[in-house]
Amino acid sequence: MDFTHLEYIKNVNDDHGWAYEKHPVGAYFQLNFKKGEGVNTHALNLPKGALIILSQKPPNKERYLTHVVELVNEGSEDKPQWTPENTWGIFRWVKVHWIADFHPPSNTHLDKDVMGGMDWGWENTLAKSLAGNGLMRKWKDVETLRTHLQGVFNK
Repeated sequence: MDFTHLEYIKNVNDDHGWAYEKHPVGAYFQLNFKKGEGVNTHALNLPKGALIILSQKPPNKERYLTHVVELVNEGSEDKPQWTPENTWGIFRWVKVHWIADFHPPSNTHLDKDVMGGMDWGWENTLAKSLAGNGLMRKWKDVETLRTHLQGVFNK
């Protein structure tokens, strides 16, 4: 995995357990975005080839980093398949490059530990830039953060 393309972190959820758990390394799936103001434009403009860390907090658990996925199409290629009238009808096709062990989840991938306890903005389903102000208060520059994450995901 080319960590220079690791650009985003995104909140995902499933009310009944782990989101996207059944997609192993190499699998493709539709990464959903919840309908809301600006979501269409946001999802459309995420660049093909960018890597996104997925972070999730299933019911009664802490927040974990569970996947690293790559955007495999341009947004304009995915948009004709969208059903924006559906709450979760906005998506981008992604390929799994890394996935956590869910049973039991490894404490080495607790979001608060890996990301340095920083609130990177997990309150919605937009992909947040790793170079955003929240994370940079701790990490100072995105290359330092990428180097740290490379060590975490290559264990």
